[in-house]
Amino acid sequence: MIASLALLLQLRSAPAQPRWTTLYDVRLGGSVDDMLAKGGECQPGDAVGSFGPGMSVYSFAQMSFGYALPHSHQLSDSAAIRRALSVGTLCWAPLDSSARALAAAVDRRIVAVIVYFLRDSMPLPPDSVRRFAYAAWGRPMHHSPTLDTWSSPHYRSYFMVPYVPASRGYVPPWARTPQLIMLDIAACTAFDRRAHRAGIRGEVGEC
Repeated sequence: MIASLALLLQLRSAPAQPRWTTLYDVRLGGSVDDMLAKGGECQPGDAVGSFGPGMSVYSFAQMSFGYALPHSHQLSDSAAIRRALSVGTLCWAPLDSSARALAAAVDRRIVAVIVYFLRDSMPLPPDSVRRFAYAAWGRPMHHSPTLDTWSSPHYRSYFMVPYVPASRGYVPPWARTPQLIMLDIAACTAFDRRAHRAGIRGEVGEC
């Protein structure tokens, strides 16, 4: 009886995850089974080639971890990034008629998610995605026209409007759509350390 009461008190006192760690019932720390249940697919994190609609492992790492990393990675780091992601799994799933998710998992536990918004192959307007994010997560801790941030010691999430220079020519639709990004900070730091061990130059830092 005493042991059961102690366990109940521990569960009640455990800090709840912030609102910005869940979207469309996909949760940081949740299982890849949540992605599979939505009709998604998963593959090894170091798979060569694209993942989903034109998304490479380099693109995924840059988009999900990029804003939290202590430094940016270069396209020449792609092989090292693939080796750094080899400990995990990448999953893709449709969430509804206009939202798609890409997620990275370690030991089947989701540590990073990108949700991008397309309808009939066209990006949704940023204002509509921002309103959706505010309704789901509340007001951000930091606001800017292209990058809102929700932050806590263990988790960080973003609303991002990609900047696409006109000089780049054709850019795939997913690269032009507003995105909501959820990130486990410890997993981000672990990824950066693995990437440096795999060959990326420079100094390791904390996300």
